[in-house]
Order: sequence, then structure tokens, then C-alpha cells
Amino acid sequence: MISVYLEMVKDAMFPRKRGVITKRNKYIRIEELQHFTADEIRALRLRLHLSVGLFSEILGVSEKTVEAWEGGYNEPSGPALRLMNMLRRYPDILTDTHTVFEVGGR
Repeated sequence: MISVYLEMVKDAMFPRKRGVITKRNKYIRIEELQHFTADEIRALRLRLHLSVGLFSEILGVSEKTVEAWEGGYNEPSGPALRLMNMLRRYPDILTDTHTVFEVGGR
């Protein structure tokens, strides 16, 4: 019974709003995802100097999926779209986080 009242008090102290996480007097808004055209996806991949294979591996999708996006047959969604939005804004994140790094040489 007490737990019901604790939840009510918690909800009163830290109200929840759609798309906003509230804690004490801090508010966090999650940025809406920007959608990509086929040309923008290809431009992003080329700007990062990545092959279709590497780009697909970073996003966790198949090469055929990336080819379908770049061909305009499908559109990215979910985590892949979120990652692409992050990569557009912060292209150095791949090297800064050691997600992609150069090994050896010819």
C-alpha cells in the first residue's frame, strides 16, 4: 500500500511529459531524427571515406540494406537512422571512440 503512495509522490515531484525526461529541475529533450534522402546517405558515406561494406558494418545492417537506401528503394529507421544523424553532426566520432581505426599499411 505504501508503494502506491510512493509512486504518486514520485510522479508529483518528477512529472513525466511526452519526449521529456524530468528530474529535479532539469529537462532533457531528445532531438527528432532527421530523415535522409538516397543522395544524402551516399554523400555521408563518401564524406566518411567508407565503403558500402564498412558503412553497413558500422550501422549494423547488411550491404544490401545500404545499397537499397542509396538506391532510394528503402529508408533507414530506428538505431541506424539515429547513428546516421550522429555521424552527420559528429563525423569524427568513429575515430574518437576507436570504432574505426587504421591498421597496418601497404
